[in-house]
Amino acid sequence: MAVFKRLSATLVSRIDQVVSQIENHDAVVEVAIRDARQAVAKSKVRMARLQSDGVRLRRKLAELRKGEAQWTQRARSCATKDEDRAIECLRRRRECQRQITELEKVLEQHAVLEERLTRNIRTAEERVGEMSQQRNMMRTRQSAAEALNSIAGMDETVVSDVADAFERWEVKVVGAELEAGSPDVGDSLEREYLGAEEREALRAELENLMANKENNDDN
Repeated sequence: MAVFKRLSATLVSRIDQVVSQIENHDAVVEVAIRDARQAVAKSKVRMARLQSDGVRLRRKLAELRKGEAQWTQRARSCATKDEDRAIECLRRRRECQRQITELEKVLEQHAVLEERLTRNIRTAEERVGEMSQQRNMMRTRQSAAEALNSIAGMDETVVSDVADAFERWEVKVVGAELEAGSPDVGDSLEREYLGAEEREALRAELENLMANKENNDDN
């Protein structure tokens, strides 16, 4: 008896494990979708920070270009009066030009990175949408399959009981219909009129038949 109990417990455990694995498919997919959405959200935060850095760098570039123009104008204005001051102005202008060149390279790399991140976010969002759609489709298919299995797995006794119930129901309905259609005074009167009308129609048909016979005899 103990052996059978252990065997039964083992089988139940394995069945529960299989059922658990089947039921966890939806949970696994749900976790994957949630993780993907979190990754997209983090990427969007990085994108916002990257765009903010881009605004700051472009503002800095505009300031440097403005400074370059100012030092150029200052060098020109004092060239005839103070050569040393004019040379220092040109040195400042050259420093602005150097920073402008470096900043333009940084902005080029920044634009490439921003474009790549935008493309990756768009691809990730599309993938999340596809996963969600596929999950919903699988849920629908699973529900339909479970419904079909429930119907297919109905006990024969239950099916027989349902069939008997339908049969008894039909007998009751037919009886009610017959009872509702029982003859009354109105029905008798209607039959009287119908009989008279039918007799007149038959008499006309007989007269027509006799007339045709006389015509045939004359011919």
